[in-house]
Amino acid sequence: MTVKYITGDLFRHTAQAGKPIVLAHACNTGGSWGGGIAAVFRKKFPQANSEYSNYCHNNTNLLGKSLLLKADDFTDTNIYIACLFTSDFNQSPEQIASYTYKSLEHLATQLQSVSDIESNGPMKVVNMPKINAGIFGVPWELTKAELEKVADLDFNVYIL
Repeated sequence: MTVKYITGDLFRHTAQAGKPIVLAHACNTGGSWGGGIAAVFRKKFPQANSEYSNYCHNNTNLLGKSLLLKADDFTDTNIYIACLFTSDFNQSPEQIASYTYKSLEHLATQLQSVSDIESNGPMKVVNMPKINAGIFGVPWELTKAELEKVADLDFNVYIL
């Protein structure tokens, strides 16, 4: 497991040889990509936003889970969107960080069935901003500590 920091735009990330990539972000369980990076995802991928919203409205107990969606233009971009359910706005920063670990473990399990995805050797790669640090108000060090516990994934963390 590695956490690599990249200065730049998350949405410009590409993998070698056109392999599918994963763009992840922390999501609420209420079905709204209303602010922060989620609002950018909503504008770029309105169909995926609708799928996420419907999923939230039709499922319960989502904290600590993840939802893997294909981007609206998947056939052209090979982008998967990983929605990490880390908060319903009622958790402490420590609880959100704990749900982040559980969400990433759930995502790692889902990615086992996705072939030819971006990887570093045997490790599948997840690309993300500094999740939880915006609207959810979690100090990055708490989230980073949880990322470092995930044995099956490598992370590219984009910063501007």
